[in-house]
Amino acid sequence: MPEPDKPTPPAAPEPAVPPVGTAAAMPVSPPEPDPVALAQRRARWAQIAGPGQLHAAVLALLLSPGRKRERSVWKQECDTTPGAKAIRDEALAIDPRERLPWIEFFSRRVAQGPMEQRQQLLRAARRLMAADGRTDALDRLRWLAIRHALGDDRALALPAAADVDLEGLATETARRIGQFSAFLSRLVPSPEIDLDVISGVQASGERWWAEVMQPWPDVGATRELPDIDALVTALRDVQSLPWMLRPVLVRRWVDAAVALSPGGQLGEVAAEALRIAARLLDCPLPPALAVRFVECEAG
Repeated sequence: MPEPDKPTPPAAPEPAVPPVGTAAAMPVSPPEPDPVALAQRRARWAQIAGPGQLHAAVLALLLSPGRKRERSVWKQECDTTPGAKAIRDEALAIDPRERLPWIEFFSRRVAQGPMEQRQQLLRAARRLMAADGRTDALDRLRWLAIRHALGDDRALALPAAADVDLEGLATETARRIGQFSAFLSRLVPSPEIDLDVISGVQASGERWWAEVMQPWPDVGATRELPDIDALVTALRDVQSLPWMLRPVLVRRWVDAAVALSPGGQLGEVAAEALRIAARLLDCPLPPALAVRFVECEAG
């Protein structure tokens, strides 16, 4: 006699996202770097000051291991600069958690020089990032981060007075937040290769974006990837948020990402994208984000 069909077990539910804005998880601290090596690099790299070496250092920190075309651009830009090769070799070997802090550090030093040097660095960075024929979302964010650190990034208007909370923002401003967050969602909480829903499970970036946008259910925002012009326009609007609301938005981004990250620990790409986003808004890093980096200046 045939056995009756067994009922199909229900699919496991996706993990719930803790309420955003409440510390979704305690920051998980990664292993500390070698303090002697870190102190030696801080002392050594703090002496880099000439325009050629600063230029070489920023570009070296943008290099991806194994990318021959990027290396070729770097050589064209920097090969005759004294000490540049040693800087490049060390930059390729450092802990990834140090890379973005050093890019910010050296870019700020370039910002103290003439406008021509700043423009040269921006052009060279764009050229290096496009050396392999494509520019991905993280490349665009890094370029925006350098531009911001160089002082070449201004909001369209001065920040407004903080007379509203996030939920009370104007519809157009909420849409701009949705556009910029949609761009970040390609990298947060994990990089996405295929944006389609796979096996009935939402892509993590889609879930993250939906959680971030909960305060504005009726503004008609969509998770459409903005082109570079729309991205810059959206960023400028977000940069015009009231000073008191910017950190609230950054915490919302980070809390939602932590809640959707395995073990509550942000991945390398998500941490870099969120740090850049926070810096673009001139906001301090929430603890869960700050622990993902090794600062180049001793605190």
